[in-house]
Order: sequence, then C-alpha cells, then structure tokens
Amino acid sequence: MKDMEGIHAQAMKKTNPKLVAVIGIDFSQGYAGTQYLLDRLGQWFDVSIFVPTTPKRRSWYGGLAHTCHVFPFWGTPWGEGRLRIMSKAFRILVFLRMLLARHLLVTETAYLREAAWAKKLRGQRMILAQFCQELFLPEEYPAGRPKGRWSATQRKYASSPDIVIDVDPFRARIREQAYGLARTPYVLRNTFPLSHMPPPASRGELWKLAGIAPPPAEVPVLVHAGGVGIEKPLDRIIDAIAEQDRPIFLLAFCAAPESEIQRFRNYAARKLKPGYFHLRSAVAREQLRARLWEADIGVVDYSFSAEPTANQKYCAPTKLYEFMACGLAILGSNNDSLRDVIERENIGRCARGDGTRDLAAALTDLLDRNLPEMKARARAVFAESYSYEKICDAEIAAIAREFLRQSRRPAKSRQN
Repeated sequence: MKDMEGIHAQAMKKTNPKLVAVIGIDFSQGYAGTQYLLDRLGQWFDVSIFVPTTPKRRSWYGGLAHTCHVFPFWGTPWGEGRLRIMSKAFRILVFLRMLLARHLLVTETAYLREAAWAKKLRGQRMILAQFCQELFLPEEYPAGRPKGRWSATQRKYASSPDIVIDVDPFRARIREQAYGLARTPYVLRNTFPLSHMPPPASRGELWKLAGIAPPPAEVPVLVHAGGVGIEKPLDRIIDAIAEQDRPIFLLAFCAAPESEIQRFRNYAARKLKPGYFHLRSAVAREQLRARLWEADIGVVDYSFSAEPTANQKYCAPTKLYEFMACGLAILGSNNDSLRDVIERENIGRCARGDGTRDLAAALTDLLDRNLPEMKARARAVFAESYSYEKICDAEIAAIAREFLRQSRRPAKSRQN
C-alpha cells in the first residue's frame, strides 16, 4: 500500500513520464486486454500509442484517452502485397521513435525485433516491456508454417524485454521455461472490467437480437459466441448436443463469413432436432453482455485435438469471463486453464478428454446438476474474484512499480 501511495504521490508532483506503446495487433475489435492495460498504465504514464489498423477502424482510436498515432494501411495495396511500402515505412518510423523512448511497451512479436535492436543500442537507458496474448512456441509453429515467423522472432529476442506480461498463469510458466526468462512473467488474465458490464436488457431482448422466437421455457439454452475456425470447430459443439437424451437449444453468434455459417447450419440440420438451433452472424459484445442472462450455458471449446499446441491447451479467453459475468454455467473443453476456473469455482464442467464424446459427457454431467445455482455462483464469483478490477489492477500496479523502479536504478545494477 505504501508503494502504491508513493507512486501516486510521484504522479501528482510532476508530469507523468512518457510510455511509448507500439502495438503489434490492432485492438479496436479484439485483444481488448491491450486497451485495459494501457488505460490502467495511464495512471502513472503519459501513454503514446503507435498502431497500424484498417482505414475503417482508424476513427475508433480517437476515443481513447491517450495520444494515438494511427496508421491505416492494413487492407490497402500500400500495406500488403509484395512491396508493402507502408508496412516497411512504419517499421522504420517506430524504430526511430523507440530509440528515443525511456519506457517502451510492445505487444506480441510484430515489432519485437525493432524493440530489441533499440534496447541493444540504448542499453539500460530504456526499460522494455512485452505484453504477450499468444504463445507461439517454435517447436509448435516451425518456420514455413503460419505464425512460424512470429515464433522465430520470439525465440531470438525473448530475453530482450526487462518486463514480460502474459495472460494466463499456465502459459506464463511455460514461457519462462521455454525461453529461459529471469523470472515468471506477470499475468493479466483475459477478463474485462465489471464497470464495462451494461445493465441487463429486458426479458426477450436476446431473442429479438437473434431474430427468432424464444424456445420453450423448460429447454436449456446453450450459447456459442465467437469464431468457428479450425481451432474452434462448431461441429464439435453440435455433435455434443446431438448426443444428449434431452432437448437443448443451440444459439450461436458466429464470427465467420455467411457461407461458413450456412455450412454449419446445414450440418446442424442433419444432427439436431428442427427448431432447436439458430446460427447467425456475430454481434457487438456489449449487446450480448446485456442479453445473455436469458441463456443457461456458455460453451468455451478450445480442444487440443483441434490444434495441438500449448497456445490452445492453456487458453482462457475473454468469453469465459463474459459468460460468468452474465450468469451462465460454463461448458469447457479439456483445457487446464479453463478447468482451473470453471471446476475450481464449481460453475460448470470441463471435458475429461479431447474427443467430441468427452465434450458430450461433460455437457450431460452439467445438465444433471443444479443449473440455477451454478448460474448464480458464476455471476457472483466473477464480481468477487475475476473482474479486471479484482484480478488485474494490483498486477498492473506492480508492473508500473517495476517500470519506475528500474528507471531509477543505476544502469549497472539492473538485470534483464
């Protein structure tokens, strides 16, 4: 507490030191943890953001409470293709800005190489932090395969940052061992602030949003929200529901092209009872957060069999915490990061294996339990223990202390 008071007192006495943040992944639609981190660090630093994005998303950054240098070249001929002129120019620009930075934060690996070069030139006159929301181990993402370039960059420059931040405690320990880090990374879970939870919408609004009439009141509603790609195959969820001996309604908000959603509609029509499923395109998270209380179960399926990587096996995404905040019981895949929350808090069940029948068995087990009690417990435990305010704010204060402590420490006594 005294350390916190000291930091706040320093911030009140004089202008906050500047923190340059070079963003590797546009966070205007996903990766919201980047925004939460920068907003919190704004208590101690004057944050200056450099971020590439698409022309359509450029204006979103104008609403942030930071200085934003936005470069809308993604999705344009100047940023992609063989020449990638703007992409290369942006790299040069941010490298030059890094050379002047005292406090530097990079996300992921997109600009880690440039940050490492700047760190080598500046030495201990720069404090470098890396925020990692993905874990791309070289042996799992080799060169020549998708994301292989990112894993190679991480392997080569993993020891350059003074401060490393992860999003999962299991991943943090794996990252420490895989790259020989001097200490376990800080952990900022993929949760969100309770203050971002809107008031609950009126009954029936979920079904208006879905564009259909509600199912019978006695039928449990299972919700999927998000991607339906290779690592999150929706057919596994459909198959798990088809295995049940009782009716369940599947409501899916899919982040996918309409052609892909239609493919899964056709699959569901072959496997599920007519009128007991509805698949549609994704909607804004804020709309779902206000309405999902009308459902019963949220499914978070990140199966190791779909993508055999540590990044998949140890994954507790934001939607886990959103489902909790909305008061849903949780069905999870065979994933230690999910189990650590779901079953430790007794708010749902996780599969015991990676097959579809394992997921189906977990769903059967969940349906045999007291759903109303689990739903109430999920909402309560999110507010008490898993909101961003409860589980991340103290960690960010520690990160700020580390930044400022290393800045004040004589260069020869610092350790990378």
